[in-house]
Amino acid sequence: MRQRSARLVIALLVLGLLASVGSSAVQAQGQELGVVRLITIEGNNFVDTETIRASILKTRLGEEATEQKIIDDIRAIYDLGYFEDVQATVDPALGGVEVVFHVVENPIVREVTFSGVPGIAFEKYARDMKTQPGLILNAHDIWEDLEGLWEWVLGEYGYLVRVTSLSADTDGRIGIELAQTTLQDIVITGNEKTKDFVIERELTFEAGDPVDIKAIDQSLRRLLMLGYFDEISREFSQEDDPDKTVLTINLKERKTGAATFGVGYSTAEGLVGFLQVSDDNFLGRGQMVKANVSLGQKVTSYEFEFYEPYITKSGISLGTSLYRRISEVKTADPDSDEETKSKRTSIGGDLTLGKPLTEFTRGRLTFKLENNTYAHEDGPIGGVPDDSKTRNIGVGLNTNTVDHPFFPTEGYKNDVYLELGTTLFGGTSAYAKLSLEHSRFFEVKDGGYVLALRGMGGRLLGGSLPEADKFRIGGADTLRGYSYGDSSLGLVGDNMLVMNAEFRFPIVEKVQGVVFTDWGTTWNQGQSFNMKDLKNSFGIGVRLDTPLGLLRLDYGLGKDAENHRKGQFYFGIGQAF
Repeated sequence: MRQRSARLVIALLVLGLLASVGSSAVQAQGQELGVVRLITIEGNNFVDTETIRASILKTRLGEEATEQKIIDDIRAIYDLGYFEDVQATVDPALGGVEVVFHVVENPIVREVTFSGVPGIAFEKYARDMKTQPGLILNAHDIWEDLEGLWEWVLGEYGYLVRVTSLSADTDGRIGIELAQTTLQDIVITGNEKTKDFVIERELTFEAGDPVDIKAIDQSLRRLLMLGYFDEISREFSQEDDPDKTVLTINLKERKTGAATFGVGYSTAEGLVGFLQVSDDNFLGRGQMVKANVSLGQKVTSYEFEFYEPYITKSGISLGTSLYRRISEVKTADPDSDEETKSKRTSIGGDLTLGKPLTEFTRGRLTFKLENNTYAHEDGPIGGVPDDSKTRNIGVGLNTNTVDHPFFPTEGYKNDVYLELGTTLFGGTSAYAKLSLEHSRFFEVKDGGYVLALRGMGGRLLGGSLPEADKFRIGGADTLRGYSYGDSSLGLVGDNMLVMNAEFRFPIVEKVQGVVFTDWGTTWNQGQSFNMKDLKNSFGIGVRLDTPLGLLRLDYGLGKDAENHRKGQFYFGIGQAF
């Protein structure tokens, strides 16, 4: 069996054309051969004669035949794409000449096979190719099929491939061989603070691997979501080997460390002075360290947090926090319903282990220990809560598909957390408590105009919650316009529901405006949820992307006990959700 092969499909067009012209009976350009009396086509079995005849435009009946005209028509016939060879002869006839075009058709396609790159379902692409079994092989169609092939592989699989050879035998078996581009090297630039290993551990590929654009872009998203970089881009460069490429990852770092201090006032906490030192990329090693001191009329706290995202190569993380908080608590005396004020001192800490489960989902296990003591300040002594010792284990599942850590425009976040209180190790309460949170983001207009929605729910599944572990809403993060945990307004309970909506829009570079509305309520065991109990607020805010981090300032209008609208200012770090 005679085998014909070529490096590229263009050879079907060019090499055959050169051969046909070179072997034509026509010898000298420009020489007149006589008046054309007949034009004959020979050798075609499957291609319609009229289709061929329609491509012959220069050689015409009754006109002088020239070598150049015949050569042009040979090219035109060949350009139909159906022929392996095209030649022409000129013979005397009827007082002039007969021009005979001899064609050798391409074979009828029997099958198309692919090789060189495993793991790709080429049969899916083959179903949509123009080159199909039962049809005569057409060079233009196979060229278009190969042009579309690498784009299809890139879109479906993320691979960069190259056609290295095309073969066709006389039985119509078409063979397409491909090669997959591999990564010759990975170059990282722009990371002045961040260590290379912090970046490399987020990459799911290494030098020598086949190029997978989807995996590369997914890894770049992981780098962006760390929050260490303002800009991330990639570029490919090729050296001598066409099947190898160098990937360069360009980074622009953002400031992750900050020391902030100040004095503020809020209705909930009164006059407050604070000092916070933090770094989300401590020493460039990807660790988070934060120390915070707040001294106020109603709240005093000392807090320390540490997070190591990789205690193992598989991505198991470790987080811990230690704290001492003194806060004012308002409760109702069970006998008189009068309000009691007391000071709660909470001393405790937690330890959390996390593990990646999928690209977007992590699981976590938390151990928490907290001791709470209460000192009476005002009101009936019977309203002072009992001292409590919390010992609990929490299991959580978090999914995050958003496209940016600070200014998401699409995607969603889910968090499910089950907390189990126990009387082991000195705990005073046994309970099961479930918390759910879902946030979703929609870009309603190009340029950063985003609708952000969030729903939160919490429920006591069993047992009895100590006062310190009840659900609390209000304040800067849940129900703006209301003081955090204001029991007189029903913002403390065994169960909780919160809904938030924000419209976020750009003002100038690094400044974002926000219009929001918040809804929420809590209720205790034995009570039923009532839509009429939902507290609501609305307001405006700004987000400032500064070297100190993303700063948040909101003004929310809620309602007081007399149902009058009352506003509160809030300052925070990061988005509300």
